Amino acid sequence: MIRTFYAFVFCLLTGIQILPAQNQADSLKVANEKLKIQNDSLKMAQQKAEEARQTAPQQKNKDSRPFIKRLSFDISTSFWINPSSVYFEFSPMVMYHFPKTYSLGTGPAYVYRKDLDNKVSLNGLGGKVFARANFTNWLYGWTEYQGINNQHITNIDNNGKVTKDNEYVDSFFLSLGINIRLGKRHAFNAQALYDVMYKESTSVYYSPWTYRIGFGF
Repeated sequence: MIRTFYAFVFCLLTGIQILPAQNQADSLKVANEKLKIQNDSLKMAQQKAEEARQTAPQQKNKDSRPFIKRLSFDISTSFWINPSSVYFEFSPMVMYHFPKTYSLGTGPAYVYRKDLDNKVSLNGLGGKVFARANFTNWLYGWTEYQGINNQHITNIDNNGKVTKDNEYVDSFFLSLGINIRLGKRHAFNAQALYDVMYKESTSVYYSPWTYRIGFGF
């Protein structure tokens, strides 16, 4: 009977010691699992941050504007009159605007001249390509190549009969211009252009310098 009592007490004490140890083991296992989950979450967050860092420059440089918003249209004109001639130039243009500073464009060009001394009208038709760089919101630089199939007088006989001929005339302009915003899409512009290929005998212009005004939309 006494042996049975001692055996019962021994088993009871042993069970009491094993139970806290088991609880500690379970708690340690749960803590390790939580730590593993936290480590996995941290690795996933770091991976996403690295992917975002790598793709950020591409997203920043990507132009998200609709194509039509990258285009603008401009009508450019030039006019002068002096004792010997009247000159008028008209040119509609389309421009593609890159995200920041630069624009490229093209368009046809029509030139009308009136020789007042001989009372003769002369016409020229051609086209142009150009590049524009905006230095500030209102000041820009401009380069342009223009080719005009231009009429000119080749002969006037004794009876006053005028003979005309056509000649292709190159011009390459360097220019500064001002741009005055009239709204979100509208602007007034004016520029002074210098023709570095100017030849007085063949050019459609009366001097290397010419001046234009325009309206953009």
